[in-house]
Amino acid sequence: MPSTMRAVVLQGPEQLTVEDVPVPELLPGQELVRIAACGICGSDLRYFAGENPWAKHTLGYEKPNPPGMVLGHEIGGYRGDTAVGCLAFKSCGRCAECRRGEMQLCAHTAHLGHGAGWEGQNPGGMAEYCPVWSEHVYELPPGVSVDEATFLDGLAVAVHAARVAGGFPGDAVLLLGGGPIGLLIAQATKALGAGEAVVADVYETPLACARELGLGRTANLREGGAEALTGEGFGVVFDTTGDLGAQQMGLGKLRRGGTMVLMAGAAEGLTLGPATLAGERRLMTCSNHRYEDFEIALRLLADGRVRVGPMITHRFPLEQAAKAFEVARDKVKTGALKVILEVDE
Repeated sequence: MPSTMRAVVLQGPEQLTVEDVPVPELLPGQELVRIAACGICGSDLRYFAGENPWAKHTLGYEKPNPPGMVLGHEIGGYRGDTAVGCLAFKSCGRCAECRRGEMQLCAHTAHLGHGAGWEGQNPGGMAEYCPVWSEHVYELPPGVSVDEATFLDGLAVAVHAARVAGGFPGDAVLLLGGGPIGLLIAQATKALGAGEAVVADVYETPLACARELGLGRTANLREGGAEALTGEGFGVVFDTTGDLGAQQMGLGKLRRGGTMVLMAGAAEGLTLGPATLAGERRLMTCSNHRYEDFEIALRLLADGRVRVGPMITHRFPLEQAAKAFEVARDKVKTGALKVILEVDE
C-alpha cells in the first residue's frame, strides 16, 4: 500500500487542485476501498462555490468548510478484486435522532466528501483510495458496474424522499428540476407505486433523458411548456432546484391532501398565502437518507427498475477534475447531466 495517493482537494472557494495527499488513516471498523469512479454531485458544486450544503440542510445553518477537503461521496470501487458500492456516511448512533432511527438527521455524522465529523483529515471519494466503514461496503450484484454504483448515494436520497413524501399509489408526481436527483426521484417514485412522474426543467437535456427513461410527460418551462402541468393537481411535487419561482409554482400545483418536498431547502422569500396549504396540503424538506434506503436503492438498480446509464453524459480522468467541474457547473451550455471522474483506469 502506498503512503500517498492522488486526490481532488478543495482548499477554498473555487480553489480546486489534484495533488498528492497521505493515504487516509483508518478509524476502527473502516477499510480502504480502491476507488474506480466517483460522481460529481450538485452538493460538490456547492462546496466548490464556497457553500456547505450538508450543514445548511441538516443542521439548518451555514458552517465554514474545513481546509483541505477531499471531495466526493458518490463512490464505485473495489474491495480486493470485488466491485463494490459504498454508503458514504456513519451517524453517531447515540443522539436522539439516531435513537429514533433518523440517522439522516444526526448532527454528529462522519460523512465522506463533506468535511463533516473528521479531525485532522477530510477524506472523500475523489481519490485513489477512500476509508469506508466495513458494514457500508456493498458487493455489487451482477450487471451493476462501478460507474453505475456512483448513483447509489443519489438514488438512496431519492428513495428516502419518495418514502417520506407518501401520496401514492397511483398518484401523479411532479419533478421540478430534471437533473440527476430529479430523474432518480422520478424513477424511484414510479418503482414505489406512483402512476406518472412528470419532469419539468428549463433546458432540453434532462427532458430528453426523462423521455428515454420512459417517464411521464415533460415540460420545458423556458419554452412555454407549462401546459403539460395542467390537470387536477399532483399528489407530490418535488423541487430539486431551490428556485423561488419554481417553488411558488409548485405549491400551486398541489392537489388537496398533496405534499411538496423541498430537496434543496426553502428559497429565500418563499411566501405562503391563506390558501396555499389549505385542504391538508403539506410542505416539507428532505435531508440525506437512511441506511435502509441505500439497500433499497441497490435492489432497484440491480433489478432494472431504475436505470442510470442514460444519465451519464461525461467522463473525465481524475487529473482533469477542474475541467470536469467546469463542465458540470455550466450544464446548460455543455449538456451535462451526470459527470463522472474515472479514477482507476
